[in-house]
Amino acid sequence: MTSSDPASRLTQEQVAQHLDMSVRNCREVLKTLGIDWADSTLDEIRTAYIRDLREKAAGRGGSQVEQLNAARIEESTVKAANGRLAYHEKLGTLVPTADAAFALTDWASYTNREIVAAFEKLVQQLESTLKVDIDRGLVDGIAGPTVKRIGGYAANLGQRIAGGGGAVQSAQGDTDS
Repeated sequence: MTSSDPASRLTQEQVAQHLDMSVRNCREVLKTLGIDWADSTLDEIRTAYIRDLREKAAGRGGSQVEQLNAARIEESTVKAANGRLAYHEKLGTLVPTADAAFALTDWASYTNREIVAAFEKLVQQLESTLKVDIDRGLVDGIAGPTVKRIGGYAANLGQRIAGGGGAVQSAQGDTDS
């Protein structure tokens, strides 16, 4: 049938029957495909409809393509992350969160002791060199809050890590966890 011959013009009912669907559904499908049933042959309509069905079946057409692509991207991202975790686990560069939290707290204690010792050595050196007495309370008033902030920060960070579950990579691993 050709659209140039008025006697052979297609009707919506003929196209719908040929595609085995209702007239209303046929109207929507042809609109989505950008086909004017009155200006197209039955072969053109059928070919466009079949190609659209093939594209949808292959995951390249239809309204859910973006969702399908997003799901595929997310799946590949998760697979890559899991691969990195498995790699670092095999290397032994993952640290259990409880161990990481303990290490931070232990580091803060060590750092605080070193800071206090450094201030004491500095005070002793100044007193010896300048032949003066330095008020240790004043020095403690300056150094004390700093020492407490370092310890508090390490404790809070350790709690956040331990509360977050999973594993934290050690300093020798990269930060892709």
